[in-house]
Amino acid sequence: MNAWRLTGWVCATVVVLSVAASVLMAIGRSWSLVSVTVTALDPSKEPSDHDIPLFRRREALPDYELSLIDDRGHVRYLGVKPDESAAAGLTWRLDAPVSVSQIAAVRLREKEMLVSDSIAEVQIVEPPVESNGYRFSFVTERSFGAGLQAFFATPIGIAIAVGFSIAVILIVIASYIGI
Repeated sequence: MNAWRLTGWVCATVVVLSVAASVLMAIGRSWSLVSVTVTALDPSKEPSDHDIPLFRRREALPDYELSLIDDRGHVRYLGVKPDESAAAGLTWRLDAPVSVSQIAAVRLREKEMLVSDSIAEVQIVEPPVESNGYRFSFVTERSFGAGLQAFFATPIGIAIAVGFSIAVILIVIASYIGI
């Protein structure tokens, strides 16, 4: 058997195994966060922006900001809910699902002009989580696309992508040479 033909078979096997491993690992990482709801357990203890006597109470409500912290320490801001109480629950919906395996923490802050105060920071778990007088409820669903992105962000995913690319290049070269 010719060396190029043997290389072609090895590369084809690498491609097939890489695709199969990628699909299986992406399915394993496919649980993705879709939305987060934060509820104040005791509305009387919510922080206030300013408590000036002649202003309406609505203007003293906090400005809540929610952010996701990934496993590499990067922060993804989900937005601010200005002048709203969390007593009835505030919901932040993500533009695109994010794999739960990539999220290290969810941080709730009171957004201020100068310095924003961190209120609570929790990890995503299945039942609602309570911290510092707030309940965090998470909605998750399976997303193959988010699972695939999460998988290819890992060192194993990068190695498979590189191996796959090298195998495809060698297959093209072998077919171009005519072997």
